[in-house]
Amino acid sequence: MSTYLHNLFAQRIGGPGYGLKEAPIYKFERIKRAKRAAMAAHPGKELLDFGVGEPDSMADPKVVASLAQEASLPENRGYADNGGPRLRRAAAHYMK
Repeated sequence: MSTYLHNLFAQRIGGPGYGLKEAPIYKFERIKRAKRAAMAAHPGKELLDFGVGEPDSMADPKVVASLAQEASLPENRGYADNGGPRLRRAAAHYMK
């Protein structure tokens, strides 16, 4: 892969070093370290952690119903990061 393309992809997923053996620490480890540093620097403050984890309670039934309804729609299939048809056509045109 060319350096240009590697850098384009890398910016979305963690910087140009992403995927290389000499890459720095993994992003979740960086987040853990930043969290520990923030807690140490401000011991009296509550840290609101919106990181990866399991929910501690059930979602509101209206949210669950809305999710089920939207998940059943064909236009909501596929991966969002692949882009919609318009973006894919533009990318294909550009790559030609």
